[in-house]
Amino acid sequence: MTPPRPSSGFSLVETLVAMFIFVLAVGVLSQAANNAIYAISRMEITEGSEVDYQFVRDVVLTISDTDTLGMGGDVATPTAGQAHWDAETETTDTPDFFKVTLKISLAGDEAEKISADSATETMYLLRPQWSQTEDRSALLNSIHDALPNVRTQQSWP
Repeated sequence: MTPPRPSSGFSLVETLVAMFIFVLAVGVLSQAANNAIYAISRMEITEGSEVDYQFVRDVVLTISDTDTLGMGGDVATPTAGQAHWDAETETTDTPDFFKVTLKISLAGDEAEKISADSATETMYLLRPQWSQTEDRSALLNSIHDALPNVRTQQSWP
Protein backbone atom coordinates (compact mmCIF):
# COMPACT_ATOMS: atom_id res chain seq x y z
CA MET A 1 0.00 0.00 0.00
CA THR A 2 1.17 3.44 -0.89
CA PRO A 3 1.06 6.26 1.69
CA PRO A 4 -1.59 8.96 1.10
CA ARG A 5 -0.37 12.08 -0.74
CA PRO A 6 -0.86 15.47 0.87
CA SER A 7 -3.22 17.71 -1.11
CA SER A 8 -1.57 20.43 -3.18
CA GLY A 9 -4.34 23.16 -2.90
CA PHE A 10 -5.21 25.79 -0.29
CA SER A 11 -7.47 25.03 2.59
CA LEU A 12 -10.69 26.97 3.17
CA VAL A 13 -9.20 28.79 6.20
CA GLU A 14 -6.16 29.95 4.22
CA THR A 15 -8.40 31.26 1.42
CA LEU A 16 -10.63 33.17 3.87
CA VAL A 17 -7.62 34.75 5.59
CA ALA A 18 -6.21 35.86 2.24
CA MET A 19 -9.59 37.34 1.23
CA PHE A 20 -9.86 39.19 4.56
CA ILE A 21 -6.40 40.72 4.11
CA PHE A 22 -7.28 41.73 0.53
CA VAL A 23 -10.59 43.37 1.61
CA LEU A 24 -8.83 45.19 4.43
CA ALA A 25 -6.16 46.53 2.03
CA VAL A 26 -8.81 47.68 -0.47
CA GLY A 27 -10.69 49.49 2.32
CA VAL A 28 -7.60 51.33 3.52
CA LEU A 29 -6.53 52.29 0.00
CA SER A 30 -10.00 53.52 -0.96
CA GLN A 31 -10.15 55.70 2.17
CA ALA A 32 -6.75 57.15 1.30
CA ALA A 33 -7.95 57.88 -2.25
CA ASN A 34 -11.11 59.59 -0.92
CA ASN A 35 -9.00 61.74 1.41
CA ALA A 36 -6.72 62.74 -1.47
CA ILE A 37 -9.68 63.65 -3.70
CA TYR A 38 -11.26 65.72 -0.92
CA ALA A 39 -7.96 67.53 -0.23
CA ILE A 40 -7.51 68.37 -3.91
CA SER A 41 -11.04 69.74 -4.25
CA ARG A 42 -10.65 71.78 -1.05
CA MET A 43 -7.34 73.15 -2.30
CA GLU A 44 -8.94 74.20 -5.60
CA ILE A 45 -11.71 76.06 -3.74
CA THR A 46 -9.20 77.80 -1.48
CA GLU A 47 -7.00 78.64 -4.44
CA GLY A 48 -10.01 80.13 -6.23
CA SER A 49 -10.78 82.33 -3.23
CA GLU A 50 -7.19 83.52 -3.09
CA VAL A 51 -7.33 84.41 -6.78
CA ASP A 52 -10.49 86.43 -6.13
CA TYR A 53 -8.99 88.21 -3.12
CA GLN A 54 -5.90 89.11 -5.15
CA PHE A 55 -8.10 90.33 -8.01
CA VAL A 56 -10.07 92.64 -5.68
CA ARG A 57 -6.82 93.83 -4.06
CA ASP A 58 -5.46 94.74 -7.50
CA VAL A 59 -8.63 96.67 -8.34
CA VAL A 60 -8.44 98.60 -5.06
CA LEU A 61 -4.74 99.41 -5.53
CA THR A 62 -5.48 101.11 -8.86
CA ILE A 63 -7.78 103.67 -7.24
CA SER A 64 -6.02 107.03 -7.03
CA ASP A 65 -8.58 108.95 -4.93
CA THR A 66 -9.32 108.41 -1.22
CA ASP A 67 -12.93 109.54 -1.64
CA THR A 68 -13.56 106.88 -4.28
CA LEU A 69 -11.73 104.33 -2.16
CA GLY A 70 -13.84 105.16 0.89
CA MET A 71 -17.10 104.55 -1.00
CA GLY A 72 -16.27 100.88 -1.57
CA GLY A 73 -17.70 99.00 -4.50
CA ASP A 74 -18.66 95.79 -6.24
CA VAL A 75 -16.54 93.95 -8.75
CA ALA A 76 -16.96 90.79 -10.84
CA THR A 77 -14.30 88.24 -9.88
CA PRO A 78 -12.81 85.44 -11.95
CA THR A 79 -14.02 82.59 -9.71
CA ALA A 80 -16.68 83.55 -7.15
CA GLY A 81 -18.74 85.76 -9.43
CA GLN A 82 -19.26 88.95 -7.39
CA ALA A 83 -17.34 90.58 -4.58
CA HIS A 84 -18.10 93.61 -2.45
CA TRP A 85 -15.32 95.58 -0.81
CA ASP A 86 -15.09 98.44 1.69
CA ALA A 87 -11.95 100.34 2.61
CA GLU A 88 -10.98 102.65 5.43
CA THR A 89 -7.98 104.92 5.04
CA GLU A 90 -5.96 106.36 7.94
CA THR A 91 -2.96 108.67 7.87
CA THR A 92 0.22 107.70 9.68
CA ASP A 93 3.06 109.69 11.24
CA THR A 94 5.06 109.23 8.07
CA PRO A 95 4.31 111.58 5.18
CA ASP A 96 2.56 109.98 2.17
CA PHE A 97 2.19 106.68 4.05
CA PHE A 98 -1.36 105.42 4.66
CA LYS A 99 -2.94 102.53 6.53
CA VAL A 100 -5.74 100.95 4.49
CA THR A 101 -8.10 98.38 6.03
CA LEU A 102 -9.75 96.41 3.25
CA LYS A 103 -12.85 94.26 3.85
CA ILE A 104 -13.76 91.86 1.04
CA SER A 105 -16.93 89.76 0.83
CA LEU A 106 -17.13 87.09 -1.86
CA ALA A 107 -20.65 86.17 -2.98
CA GLY A 108 -19.88 82.56 -3.88
CA ASP A 109 -21.44 80.44 -6.60
CA GLU A 110 -23.80 77.54 -5.86
CA ALA A 111 -23.34 75.99 -9.31
CA GLU A 112 -19.57 75.87 -8.91
CA LYS A 113 -19.85 74.82 -5.23
CA ILE A 114 -17.99 77.94 -4.09
CA SER A 115 -19.20 79.16 -0.71
CA ALA A 116 -19.52 82.79 0.29
CA ASP A 117 -16.48 84.05 2.15
CA SER A 118 -15.10 87.25 3.61
CA ALA A 119 -11.74 88.56 4.74
CA THR A 120 -10.23 91.68 6.26
CA GLU A 121 -6.66 92.75 5.71
CA THR A 122 -4.56 95.78 6.53
CA MET A 123 -2.15 97.24 4.02
CA TYR A 124 0.29 100.11 4.31
CA LEU A 125 0.57 102.09 1.11
CA LEU A 126 2.88 104.84 -0.05
CA ARG A 127 0.55 107.24 -1.89
CA PRO A 128 1.86 110.82 -2.27
CA GLN A 129 -1.21 111.81 -4.32
CA TRP A 130 -3.47 111.08 -1.31
CA SER A 131 -1.68 113.53 1.00
CA GLN A 132 -3.16 116.91 1.81
CA THR A 133 -0.58 119.63 1.21
CA GLU A 134 -0.95 121.19 4.68
CA ASP A 135 -0.78 117.84 6.50
CA ARG A 136 2.20 116.73 4.47
CA SER A 137 4.07 119.98 5.16
CA ALA A 138 3.35 119.74 8.89
CA LEU A 139 4.61 116.14 9.05
CA LEU A 140 7.76 116.98 7.09
CA ASN A 141 8.48 119.97 9.36
CA SER A 142 8.04 117.88 12.51
CA ILE A 143 10.44 115.26 11.14
CA HIS A 144 12.91 117.97 10.14
CA ASP A 145 12.73 119.48 13.65
CA ALA A 146 13.22 116.10 15.38
CA LEU A 147 16.16 115.06 13.19
CA PRO A 148 18.92 116.97 15.11
CA ASN A 149 17.81 115.33 18.38
CA VAL A 150 18.01 111.89 16.81
CA ARG A 151 21.48 112.63 15.45
CA THR A 152 22.82 113.68 18.86
CA GLN A 153 21.27 110.70 20.67
CA GLN A 154 22.62 108.18 18.18
CA SER A 155 26.17 106.98 18.81
CA TRP A 156 27.99 106.59 15.54
CA PRO A 157 30.84 104.11 15.21
